[in-house]
Amino acid sequence: MYEMWAEHDPAVSPPAVVWHVMAKDDASASLCGRLLEPSQRVVPAMDGEAPAAPDRYCDPCLLTVREALAATGQ
Repeated sequence: MYEMWAEHDPAVSPPAVVWHVMAKDDASASLCGRLLEPSQRVVPAMDGEAPAAPDRYCDPCLLTVREALAATGQ
C-alpha cells in the first residue's frame, strides 16, 4: 500500500494542494522524485469547518503507481 502526502503547490495560482505518493523505501521522497519537507505537509481538516483549498494529484506519481500495478498484474 502507498501513502499519500499533501503539500501546498507554490507553482499555481490560486494556491492549491498537490497530493504525492510516498516512496516505500524513502519516507522523505515521492515517487516523482520530489524531496518532501515535513514542515510543508498539509493535513486536511476533517471537521468540514475550514475552507478547503483546491487539490490535485501529482501525475508522475500516479503514473508510477499505475505502472507498478500493471507489472504485478493487479
